Amino acid sequence: MIGKIRNMQTKSSTIVKRSIRSPLKPSKFYADELDRSSRKNTDRLGFQSAVACLDDASHGSTVFRHTKAIADGLQIPIKIIHVLQCANPQTGPSDPIQWQLQHREACDHLRHMLGEENEKLLTQDQILLSGLVDDELARWARQHSGSLMAITTRCDPTENYGHTYRHLGSAAQKLLDSSAASMLFVPPEAAEDEFVRYQRIAIPLDGSCRAESILPIAIRIARHHGAELVLVHVVPKPEIMESSTDDKEARELHKRVRQYNEQNVRRYLDSLKLRLHDESVSIKVVISSEGDPRDRLLAIANDHQADLIVMSARGRSELTDIPCGNIARHVATHSNIPLLMIRQQGSDFRNPDKSPRQNRGTGLFWKSAH
Repeated sequence: MIGKIRNMQTKSSTIVKRSIRSPLKPSKFYADELDRSSRKNTDRLGFQSAVACLDDASHGSTVFRHTKAIADGLQIPIKIIHVLQCANPQTGPSDPIQWQLQHREACDHLRHMLGEENEKLLTQDQILLSGLVDDELARWARQHSGSLMAITTRCDPTENYGHTYRHLGSAAQKLLDSSAASMLFVPPEAAEDEFVRYQRIAIPLDGSCRAESILPIAIRIARHHGAELVLVHVVPKPEIMESSTDDKEARELHKRVRQYNEQNVRRYLDSLKLRLHDESVSIKVVISSEGDPRDRLLAIANDHQADLIVMSARGRSELTDIPCGNIARHVATHSNIPLLMIRQQGSDFRNPDKSPRQNRGTGLFWKSAH
């Protein structure tokens, strides 16, 4: 028997739509256009609920607390989902008594994990599935595409030939590769505070509208938690073909290109900071031009003591047949900070022809500083 043991009660998701104030207001018409564009983009990236995928691991409570922190920031309902492991999902459990015992043990475990203050979730918003954990979570996420799925990364390091490797757990990997849901990745070493309140949120940006499109979500979370936004850009190293090891012209060109890119990035982020002006949210700009962008993003987030990273699953990449970009996957795998990875609703990397072709953020970001 595969299915829900207890059906959840459907709640209407409530998303508060607020315009992002900007000092650039040449006319009332322009301000109205910004407000309409912001509302439209918020609806497109909005979520029906935040779903905490909990298992028998001890850090399940950490996943739940971070899920609740995000759900409260976005003002959406939270649900919990648990899979009762079944060796043969095609036939279901062969012993009904054993099944009932397993069901009761799972409920008791979740009740102990969440505490008495969340008893309502266990009676109204608990989803129990039966089968193979990885497959059932991915299947449920595909059927409920409007849900934000939260799961532990289980990125335990492994040693091989003197090198340390990190990897996503099988359930997180399956959700990422087999569904188009946005995801909250919570590493086991994330803060286990009883009450999670974000103080600093890092936002990697590459200048693309896709990367900028997550800003309304990040701002709403920052407003709720009173957090500071850290806009991060790592300037890529320019690639210039050198004719020899002592090519002075190539080195000089390399230097000029790097300086130009850094100045352009500074103008871009400063302009974006002005347009995001909000008295209730503090915004900082960080630019780096050294090292691998993937590792630099993680280092910057740690150096500035960020406790949440919010980023788009893809940025400038034109590849639409992959679940996320190279940088986003690296951050999800290696970060010791929770990552909120946003994938635009309506996009389907498994069938690119059905994905929306328009690649723009809100009207607030149409005019780039480039």
